[in-house]
Amino acid sequence: MNAVISAANLLRRTRLDSQQREHVSMLIDAGDVLMGLLNDVLDFSKIEAGKMELESADMIVRDRLSTVVRLWEPRALANGVRLKVRVAPDVPVAVRTDPLRVQQILFNLMSNAVKFTHEGEIRIEASWTDGRLNMAVSDTGCGIPADRLGQIFNSFEQADVGTTRRYGGTGLGLAISRKLAELMGGSLSVQSVDGEGSTFILSLPMTPVENAPAQPGRALETSGSLVGRSILAADDHEVNRRILQLLLEPHGCRLTLVENGAEALEAASGQRFDAILMDMQMPVMDGLEATRRIRAGEINGDTPVIALTANALDVHRAAWDAAGVHAFLTKPIDPVMLASTLAEACAIERPRAEAAVA
Repeated sequence: MNAVISAANLLRRTRLDSQQREHVSMLIDAGDVLMGLLNDVLDFSKIEAGKMELESADMIVRDRLSTVVRLWEPRALANGVRLKVRVAPDVPVAVRTDPLRVQQILFNLMSNAVKFTHEGEIRIEASWTDGRLNMAVSDTGCGIPADRLGQIFNSFEQADVGTTRRYGGTGLGLAISRKLAELMGGSLSVQSVDGEGSTFILSLPMTPVENAPAQPGRALETSGSLVGRSILAADDHEVNRRILQLLLEPHGCRLTLVENGAEALEAASGQRFDAILMDMQMPVMDGLEATRRIRAGEINGDTPVIALTANALDVHRAAWDAAGVHAFLTKPIDPVMLASTLAEACAIERPRAEAAVA
């Protein structure tokens, strides 16, 4: 998937005629659908196996809802549908919860609302009742037949047999959303009238947070921030190495590519790098062992190591954290995230490394 999606994104940057651009767009759209399916299956498998781990962090309620609106409003407007948001005055400014999972559930609900609504409006309403944040997503879409309401939260279920053919989707989004809600101690329910619309109600217990700090904005990639930087990248897959080369060399950095952890360790033992990209599963020596040994070295002992891997489960993240990585990125590669993470890592001052080189 990394090779397919990354190659398609690279191809889109080249000079194409209108027909070729349409074909590339189809390829990228199909890749996104397949990635959605893979992520849904992985999430569902983790929940079923009891491996889903929840985080606990402050969430600015109105900011989170604004993020959902910004992402879905263009699609709603393209369908001629209005998108409205209402937050009750007594809703706390900030709460303690798992912001990522709340957003994941809201995204699934908004995806369905936009998909099945072709006129009228979609509303998001937030209210507060006895320590629970209630978020209702209502639409004026096609609705759900009464005899299907009991099945829509089941795995791989759709409202009718023709839904997948007409609208796409895996039938996992609502199943995952309800399981996540229950895992968080809450609930997800639905009210619907066939032909008139549906309302999905997410209710989650949360703790209000007083004087919550403002959410830091995501750092933007700066032009030229990788110019002249020396980057070491370890990946055993030839196509992945070529993709990294095509993505990073236009930024003006010097890229050293190796095929496994042992080669990465050897390279890091003789030359100082500004940042290191490390795959996880590689022959001869894996990325975790290579990272630990590089950390113990003199020249690149404090050089930021960025995990870049398809192994994206919580247990993998924990293993990388224990090895002392600076950041964790997953494949398929997000070109902007890759460049911005590298730029941020390269900007870190490292007195020990400078002294070792001197």
